[in-house]
Order: sequence, then C-alpha cells, then structure tokens
Amino acid sequence: VYAFARAVDDAVDEVGIEGKDPAEARRILNAWREALRSDTAPRGIDGSLWPFLRDAVTIFRVDRRHLLELVDGVERDLTQTRYANAVDVDEYCYGVAGTVGLACLPIFGLDAVKHRDFAVVLGRAVQWVNILRDVKTDALRGRIYLPAADLRRFGVGEEEILGLVHSERLRDLLAFEADRAGSFFDEAERALPAADRGAARPARVMGRLYRRLLDKMRAGEFRVFAARPRLSVVEKIFCLVGG
Repeated sequence: VYAFARAVDDAVDEVGIEGKDPAEARRILNAWREALRSDTAPRGIDGSLWPFLRDAVTIFRVDRRHLLELVDGVERDLTQTRYANAVDVDEYCYGVAGTVGLACLPIFGLDAVKHRDFAVVLGRAVQWVNILRDVKTDALRGRIYLPAADLRRFGVGEEEILGLVHSERLRDLLAFEADRAGSFFDEAERALPAADRGAARPARVMGRLYRRLLDKMRAGEFRVFAARPRLSVVEKIFCLVGG
C-alpha cells in the first residue's frame, strides 16, 4: 500500500510537475484507477507492483475506495498550487495522507469505523509537517500550501516565500502552523483507545517520527530555506523504541 502511494505520488511529482508532462501523469493515474476498479493489471505502465498490491488488498480486505481517493488526492497537485484557508489544506491532507491511513487500518487489525478518526487526524498531522518541511521545495516549484488566509494574518507575501526570504514574520507563521500540527497529533492519540495502541504501533511510530521532526524545526526557528530538516539515525531509533 505504501509503495502504491509512492508510485502515484511520484507520477505527479516526477512526471507531471518536474517532467512537465501532466498529460502523461494523468495517463498513469488513470491506468491505476482502471486496475483498481477492474481488478486487472494496469495497462501501458510499469505494473510490477500490481500483484503485491492486489494480494494486500485481497488478504487484508483493504477498501479500494480509499486507494481511489488517494489517486484523486495526488492528482490535485497537477492543477492546484494555492490554498485559501486551513479547511482547504485539511481537505488536501485527507486526500494524500488520510486515505493512506484508512487503507492501512485493516492491515493493522483496526476497525474501519472505530478507528477512522485516528487514521484521518494522524494523516492530517503528518501532512501538515510535510508542508512545513517542504516549504522551500514547493516554493521552487511555484507552489504554496500554507493557507493564504494565514499568510495575510502574519503579513507574509507570496513573493517572500517564492523568493525564499526568511523573516521573523515567516517564522511566526510557521510556528503557528506547527502548533496546529501538534494539536492534530494530540487529537489522534486521544482518538485511539488505549487497548488498541499495540496494534496501531506502526502508525504511532510514524507519528512520533514526524512529531520529532516538527520539534526539530521548531528548535531551528523554522529556517526551512536552509538545509532540509531531517532526523538523525539516533533520533529515529529513539522514536522506534518508544512505547
């Protein structure tokens, strides 16, 4: 499932955006859509992943609707480069991350209804961290995922972000968004019953990794136009051995 998420995301980023061939990216996405709907190998693209994806979907009874929603979510990047407010960003987060969490619930042995909020909110938290980490990468592609309403609130112009200009105003904006992401991590934990934390450990480890990354950006005063924030091996191990 993760490999599928990477495949469709790469089709958009590497083929559609960096390769400047959105038509080809859509052809790849449509081939995956047809494969999921017809339960047959995708045509005209590299389908080496298909047997493994099909096995996972069949064995764990993954709802293909979530995988189709993921395809729709990543396709959005081919046309949309700005987001008006936090609600719009949350909707985007659902499309590219919440859907993955929902697809993985049965793999973890978690219930699709009982644990839906956990999967969706954790996906939202993780994607907000991705947005903060990738401000520079996205700006170089002419994209701004930070809500336009928040840019206005903190007096940060689009031209500053696209020009990779760090300022106290930008730092305050990113700190505000980091607090928002942190609240989603807290909300996701509250949504997960204590009795199910063992089964959800893979997702919770991922959450700890991203929250650690968020803390690291905060400690660095959100200088996201410098080196891309990364966790060290020691930091990753610390997250892996947590409860």
